[in-house]
Amino acid sequence: MPFIHIVLLPIKRGASKELVDQVVTGLNELGRHIPFVLSSRCGETVTTRGKQYTHALVVELERGDQLSSYADHPAHQAVLSDIKKIISEDTIAMDFDSPN
Repeated sequence: MPFIHIVLLPIKRGASKELVDQVVTGLNELGRHIPFVLSSRCGETVTTRGKQYTHALVVELERGDQLSSYADHPAHQAVLSDIKKIISEDTIAMDFDSPN
């Protein structure tokens, strides 16, 4: 059963556009580096509804028991170190099993 990992990212004002773009690209390419990542999508919000987290990440893993391996994977750790440089507050994460 696929497993979905969602993260909302609040990018701080004044963050380097180049570094933000690098983070988005790195997150979108996680599937190339982590074999059990079925898909990885990151992008900037296009609405002004609700509390504004500027970017979101949606990752689909093969199974839920791979989440810790995903978190520890060097490709994830590399982009995570850059994420910590550009966020303004804590992220919000949500994880769940997907029936499809």
